Amino acid sequence: MPSNVKTSFQIAKDELLRCLVNQFRTLHINHQISWVIIAKEMQTRTSKQCRERWLNHLDDSIDKSPLTENEEKCIRQTRQHQPNLTYVQIAKMLPGRTPLIVKNFIYRERFKTKSSTLRIQRKMSINFIR
Repeated sequence: MPSNVKTSFQIAKDELLRCLVNQFRTLHINHQISWVIIAKEMQTRTSKQCRERWLNHLDDSIDKSPLTENEEKCIRQTRQHQPNLTYVQIAKMLPGRTPLIVKNFIYRERFKTKSSTLRIQRKMSINFIR
């Protein structure tokens, strides 16, 4: 039974997870992965941890390179014109990109905007005091 203590995946565990997923795919025709079975084989991870590790980091179909300018533009425009779309829906528009990649980009953009606004406000207040 996995403990509730959070620890990072290590290389050996990543390799085991890759091996188990590939085994499961070859044994099951529909390629539907049973994360519960894989977690039992892993012993130290829950099904959710295994699934998220695979879908966000280990799957070979993930494009881990930095987002292109076109992809960034697509995310910005989509958020502007359809603000209620989820990260999953936006990621489906960008082949090889995960919802986590989209979410991280959006959060970085928010942080840049927020810190830029704060910097401007600080400068304005300093100028006002003089």
